[in-house]
Amino acid sequence: MDRTRRECLVSETEKRRSIFHKARTTSLPAMDKAKRELEAEKGRTSMGNILSEAHLPSFTFGGILAARRLTKNLKERTALKLAAKTPTTTKIINEQVPAFSSKPPQKFCTLRAQEFLEKYLPDKLRPLSYNPAFASRLSKEMSDEIKEFVKGTLPARYKLVCIVTLGEANIANALLSSRALWDSHADTFVSHSYESGVMFCVASIFAVYCE
Repeated sequence: MDRTRRECLVSETEKRRSIFHKARTTSLPAMDKAKRELEAEKGRTSMGNILSEAHLPSFTFGGILAARRLTKNLKERTALKLAAKTPTTTKIINEQVPAFSSKPPQKFCTLRAQEFLEKYLPDKLRPLSYNPAFASRLSKEMSDEIKEFVKGTLPARYKLVCIVTLGEANIANALLSSRALWDSHADTFVSHSYESGVMFCVASIFAVYCE
C-alpha cells in the first residue's frame, strides 16, 4: 500500500515537473520577444531624444541682427528693381498766370544770349591781364558790347540791364548778388562767369518787360 502510494506521488511529482517545464519552455520565447520589443522601444526613444537634442534650434542676438539686415537689404533691392521696371511719367502742368502779371506776346529768348556770353567772355579776356586802372573802363566797354548784340534779339517792349563785374583772380572768395522787383512770368535774365589765370568776370543780362 505504501509502495503504491509512493509510486503515485512520484508519478504525480514528475507530471507536475513536466507540466512546469513545458509551460516555462513555452513562455520563454514570448518573454524574450516582449523583452526585445521593450528594449527596442527604449532604444528608439533614446535615439529620438538624442536626435531632438542634436537639432534644437539655437538663436543668438548677432544672428537675429544679421537676419534683419539681410531682410532689409532684400526689401530695398526688390523695391529698386520694381522702381526700375516701372516707367517714369512726366506730368506737365500748365502754370496759371496771375491776372496782375504781364503777358508779353513774345518772351525774351535766353538761349542765344547764353551762347553769346559763353563765347564772348573768353575771347575778350584771355589775352588781357588784370589792371585796376582800366578795370572799370573795360567793364563798361564789355557791357555796351553785350547790350549791342542782345538788342538784335530783343522782343518789343523789353528793356535791358547789363552788369559786368571784373576782379583779380587771387581773391579768396567773391560773392555777387542782385535784388530787383521781378515778374517771373515776363522778366528773365542770363548770367555767365569766366576766370582766366589773372582775373575773373561775371556778366549778367536782365531783360525786363515794360507795358
